[in-house]
Amino acid sequence: MSSTKPAAALAAAALLGLAACGGGGTPHEAATEFAPDTEAEITFTWWGNDERADWMNQALDLFNQEYPNVEVVRNFNAWGDYWTARNTEAAGQALPDVLMMDAGYLGEYADKGLFLDLGAYQGGLLDTGGYADTLLASGTVNDQLVGVPMGYNAWSMMYNKDLLDELGVPYPAADMTLDELEAYVLQVNQAGAAQDPPVYGASDYTGSFPGFIYARMQEGEDVFTDDGGPAFDEGDVQDYLDSAAELRDAGDFYPVERTVALDPLGGFLGGEAALWFNFSTTVAQAMSDIGTENIGMVQAPTADGTHVLADHPSMLLSVAANTDQPDASAVLVDFLANSPEVKAIFGASLGAPPTDEGRAAVDQSASDAVDFGYLEAIDGEITESYPLLPSGYGSIEAKWGELHEQLLYGDIDTGQFTQELFSEMDMLLG
Repeated sequence: MSSTKPAAALAAAALLGLAACGGGGTPHEAATEFAPDTEAEITFTWWGNDERADWMNQALDLFNQEYPNVEVVRNFNAWGDYWTARNTEAAGQALPDVLMMDAGYLGEYADKGLFLDLGAYQGGLLDTGGYADTLLASGTVNDQLVGVPMGYNAWSMMYNKDLLDELGVPYPAADMTLDELEAYVLQVNQAGAAQDPPVYGASDYTGSFPGFIYARMQEGEDVFTDDGGPAFDEGDVQDYLDSAAELRDAGDFYPVERTVALDPLGGFLGGEAALWFNFSTTVAQAMSDIGTENIGMVQAPTADGTHVLADHPSMLLSVAANTDQPDASAVLVDFLANSPEVKAIFGASLGAPPTDEGRAAVDQSASDAVDFGYLEAIDGEITESYPLLPSGYGSIEAKWGELHEQLLYGDIDTGQFTQELFSEMDMLLG
C-alpha cells in the first residue's frame, strides 16, 4: 500500500471531524403520501463508470415518468474522486440530498449526524417490507435507518469447474471443514503439478481482512467495538494467520511471485488456481476474467463445517440530514431500491436485489444464476448482520493486503504482521 493512503484516510477523517456532531433525524413529521404531481428539486450522486451512469440515468428517467415535476440534479464520479467530494461536502454540512453510500463509510458519516433517519418513512413512502431484518440492520446506526441497501451478497468460496474437471478432482463440498480444505488444496496441487504452468488449489486464504471478519463471526466474536475500535487483539490476528502456516511454509499455496506477475488477476482469475474466497457478487468478474460460465460456489470452510453467515450490503442509499426536500428524497430512495423496472436495468451489478420481487425482475445471466442460487441455498444460515465498519476501514483492509504480501515473500513473520497492523489501526482508529 502506498504510504499516502493512511494520510489520505486521516485527512478525510479530519474533514469529517469538522462536521457538526450529534444525531441525524427527520426535520419534520414524515409524510405518508407523495402526490405524483408534487414539485421539488433534489440532488443525487453516485460512484461508478460510464456504463453505470447510463443505467442510472435510465432509472432516473423512469422515476421522472412517475414523478414528472421532481427534478433530479444528477452527478457521478469515479470511486476516489467520489469520496474526496463527499468528505468536503460533509465538512460543510452540504451533502447531496440523496447519495450512494458504501458500508465502509456508513458508520463514519452517521456518527457525525450527517444522515436523515429514514425509519420514520418505513411503511409509508419507503417500503422495506420485503427486506431481511439482518440486511436492514446493516444500514442501521444508533437505532436509525440511515442506509437502504440496493443489493447484497455474502462471503463464499468459488471454484473453477473446468479446471477441476480437467484435473479429475471432485468439487468441494458445502460443509467442508478447515482440515478438509487443507487436504483438498494438497489434492489439487498434486493433480495440477504436471500442468504448465502448474495448477494450485488456492492462494493463501488468510490474505484478506473480510476473510478474518468471516472467521471472527464463526467464533461468535465481534470485529469492532461500538466506538469503532478493534474487538480483537494481536493474538487473534496471529492465530488466524498461523492457521494456514503449514501450507504457507511448505510452499503449497499459489506462489506470490506468480500472483504479482498476473496482477490484477491472481491465481483464480488467471485460471491457475481452483478456489477463490470472496463475496458472491464477484462471480461475474470471475466468469468474465477466466472466460467460463462454469464457476461453482459454496460456503467457505469452517472449523466444524457449520456456518454463521451475514448478508453484506453491496451498496446503500442515504439521505442527507441537511436536505430541505426529505419527502421527495425518500421517494427517490424507495423507487431506486424497490422498483422492479430499476432492478431489470441493473441486474445484479449492484448486488442481488434484496427482495423476492426485485430478484424476479432480473433477466438472469449465468453469473446471476450462480449468485442467486447460492444466496437462496444459504438463506437459512444468514443469521447475522454484517459488522458496522469504522472510519478508516478501507485503509485497514489495504494495510492487511500489503502486510500479507510481505508475509508471503518472507520479509516479515506473523508477529511482525500483527504489530504493524495494530500500529496502523492505532493511527486510524485512535
